[in-house]
Amino acid sequence: MHVRLTTLAAALMVGVTPAWATGLPAYETYSAAAEVDTNFFTGELYVPQSSVTTTPGEIASITEISPIPISNPYTASASTYLGSNHAYAQADHLSLGSIGVGSFSGWYDQVTITGGTGAGSAQFTVQLNGTIDVGAVIGGVGYGLYASSVHPSLLTSSALNMSTTSPWALDAATPITGYTIGVSPYNDPNQISGLFATPPDLLLTPGAGQAVNMTLTGTLNFTYGEAFYLIGGLGTAITNLEAFCTFSVDGTCTSPPVDGTGATILDFSNSANLVNIALPEGATASFASGNTYNVTTVPEPDAWLMLLAGLGLVGWRARRRA
Repeated sequence: MHVRLTTLAAALMVGVTPAWATGLPAYETYSAAAEVDTNFFTGELYVPQSSVTTTPGEIASITEISPIPISNPYTASASTYLGSNHAYAQADHLSLGSIGVGSFSGWYDQVTITGGTGAGSAQFTVQLNGTIDVGAVIGGVGYGLYASSVHPSLLTSSALNMSTTSPWALDAATPITGYTIGVSPYNDPNQISGLFATPPDLLLTPGAGQAVNMTLTGTLNFTYGEAFYLIGGLGTAITNLEAFCTFSVDGTCTSPPVDGTGATILDFSNSANLVNIALPEGATASFASGNTYNVTTVPEPDAWLMLLAGLGLVGWRARRRA
């Protein structure tokens, strides 16, 4: 098994000419669902299903119900609002022409923070919620919140890409916070350790209804008055383990029997959500979209000291009265 799951996930995102290629808007949403066929690397004529939309809240979705009994349906969908990502994928045995299926939800918004001089620090909080059924097929989920001084469509990747995991080269942006989940059809996670380019933050083994409830926080250092792009991306990917044998060098690759049964379901259709942006006291943020994010302020360290000193004084006077 020589192709890792993260490489497969890259192929799942359809290559299209983005709407912003000429206009470079200051904010955008992008939702995609796609499959990868077994001829992806050979350039043959099979055309995989795909669905893409840049309309906020509109659902990109693909579904296949195969007449072949051993080939069960797969479904993938995604929708996006500014600050809110939604992605879903479900598959058992994929159709005979497919390696995998997945979805991607992404957005970006240009931000300028004012109210101070020089450098400042902002904290971001994201709520990542979903439910995972681990069945007979391998899968993965990845979320990331990023910042970039370069327009997302102009980011360039240094990694080898068969296509792109999103319309933007997110590995070239500055990470703020993120989380990855690996889904193993084996009870022994070591069976698939080589399929992940880097170990996931969470590895799940066979079982239904496994809840993921994560509060993610991250800090970004910014410069007052300088605009940057805030970018959020959520992706899902599912594949048959047998598909990796297609790329075996000696042709003897055999996937060991799996422990999981039935469909693998990655249900993050209600997640992830940017729930708070905490700015330094006195700072304000303006967004090109005009979208209302939950922005709060945090007192500067010297303000905290004054507050604590004041509370101490109140306590001392209270003790004197007693």
